[in-house]
Amino acid sequence: MQKEAISIEILGSNLSTLTLQRSHISALINKEITTYLYDVTSPTLLYKDKKLPELLIFLLDDSTVDALNQLTALPSSMRPALLVIAQDNDKQLMRLAMQAGARDFFAHPVDSQELHKSLIQTIFDLRRGQSQQGILTTVINAKGGSGGSFIACNLAHLTSVVSDSSVVLMDLDLQFGTQSLNLDVKPRHNIVETLNDVAKLDFEGLDGYMTRHESGLRLLSTEHDHLTLTNEISIENLDQLLTLSISSYNRFFVDLPRHIDSVSVTILERSDQIVIVIQQSLAHMRDAKRLIGILRSEFNIAAQNIFIVINRYNSDGSLKIKDVQDTLDCQNVLTVPNDYETVAQSTNLGIPLYSYARNAPITKSIMSLIESLNVTVKDEFKEKGFFQKLFRSKNK
Repeated sequence: MQKEAISIEILGSNLSTLTLQRSHISALINKEITTYLYDVTSPTLLYKDKKLPELLIFLLDDSTVDALNQLTALPSSMRPALLVIAQDNDKQLMRLAMQAGARDFFAHPVDSQELHKSLIQTIFDLRRGQSQQGILTTVINAKGGSGGSFIACNLAHLTSVVSDSSVVLMDLDLQFGTQSLNLDVKPRHNIVETLNDVAKLDFEGLDGYMTRHESGLRLLSTEHDHLTLTNEISIENLDQLLTLSISSYNRFFVDLPRHIDSVSVTILERSDQIVIVIQQSLAHMRDAKRLIGILRSEFNIAAQNIFIVINRYNSDGSLKIKDVQDTLDCQNVLTVPNDYETVAQSTNLGIPLYSYARNAPITKSIMSLIESLNVTVKDEFKEKGFFQKLFRSKNK
């Protein structure tokens, strides 16, 4: 599930100023902000009967100094993140703000751009500390045409369906991306727009650039009407997008083309898990071995975080699972059976496997794969054992 919104409040002693500032800042960051009117005629203990917000915007003047001193008296672990807007650039007010642990100090007239930047960064830091970071899983072909995009799409879709995770699929095939077609969705925004605007985005803003599938899966799609080259992508912006995304969502899947360039290096360096898709041929084995060598030597990817998927697997083929494990020196080897008809229909209709043929062996193989990737599957989607099925049938 997506992480909860940060609670934001603005405190001041003048109602009209408080209301005006709340409206301005709320519009500036597109978030709901509550108000706290500090009564200077009858000052009481701050937040005595009310929970502290996570972020407090403090309108500081002579009338609210006592309120700021009350915040300063709290243990640092109990204080909210604090941004102070003072009536002027008075050094005494600035000193008091710093003693209270203020992250930033602004004096009238306030630069809206600087205030926006500070607020977004503070919210970002708070959200990043709310819970564990999301998991970035990259899917890449060892050799072109192995079926990596199909595997990535169905991994992300099935994870969204059978778990409580918030899931994003990013299509990084900048020239020939197909994930919007695989999901039969029409994106209003694309990854290039998102990267260009990422410096202005927070968590809720980023979600607006995603295309939502009916399953709950979010897609960052490529731009179909324009040819985008990798050298047009800002690596700094891409890295910022990854940081923002894995701080916002539980699982982040990347469909990565088989190229080693600045874009793929950025993705691979940040990946927690890498799924390499191959087929049963010596050519695929050769390229997979080389790719694994690069991942281990250049990116220091641990062996346990590399997964090999043999797509279109035929148990009668000359290359067996044991052969792949030994040749590639990788024990995480899984198979997806050959089912051309089901895959073709699923792809042509833009309906993911689980929705098109949920009981097919190929769909069950994707379920096995997401479990190997440590996705927590909800009980109702887990395969029932023999005795569970027997018990259930007797009680019908």
